[in-house]
Amino acid sequence: MPDNTLDVLTNSRKPPTLAEHVTEQLRDAIIQGDLKPGEPLLLAELAKRLDVSIMPVREALKKLQSEGLVEQPPQKEARVTMLSLVDLDDTYAARILLETRVIRRSAAVFTEDNYLQLSSILERYEAAYEAGNDAEGRRLHKAFHFGMYAVGGSSWLLRLISMLWDNSERYRRLTLTQRGTVHDRRREHNAILDACRQNNPELAASHLEHHLRRTAELVYKAAASTLQS
Repeated sequence: MPDNTLDVLTNSRKPPTLAEHVTEQLRDAIIQGDLKPGEPLLLAELAKRLDVSIMPVREALKKLQSEGLVEQPPQKEARVTMLSLVDLDDTYAARILLETRVIRRSAAVFTEDNYLQLSSILERYEAAYEAGNDAEGRRLHKAFHFGMYAVGGSSWLLRLISMLWDNSERYRRLTLTQRGTVHDRRREHNAILDACRQNNPELAASHLEHHLRRTAELVYKAAASTLQS
């Protein structure tokens, strides 16, 4: 991985512009459910809440609309995109296709240094959840996955996966209590990482697909009673 890859993935650098900072704040609020599905996104109200002018908020909403987290119905204010079972199914289906593709590339060229860096992130991920720091755990979870993908992934694949990841997090947060312990989840992650260390693309893809399908099934069951198809 490039030297700065993990810094970027773990959000250790501040966004370079105000609009990007506002985008990040609104994206996090949507993913975490602080801004609810279908909630109107009023420019003046958001600008006041974030203590900025309307311009960076407008830019942020356009960016989030391109990512699918915000929608703009005709003749209406922008709003947080609604959740649905169809969207959930499509999101995970697309993730499985793209992420298994990129993990095959990564596994083929994986190095021991890659393994050591990502093992360290997994240790911090587990420690964060054990300490009750869920926000840090989520950040490190994403850093681990994208750290693996960055080894062999194209910038296009990483951008597409990032959008799908953020959307799936809106659903995934509903089922964290049903995913077993953090130790169970780490075992799944270790299996993927070990296959990459062995430079075994098909085994890595198989473990990753199992991991994603298991998560998708749990999320779907939890969401089926509350979301529209």
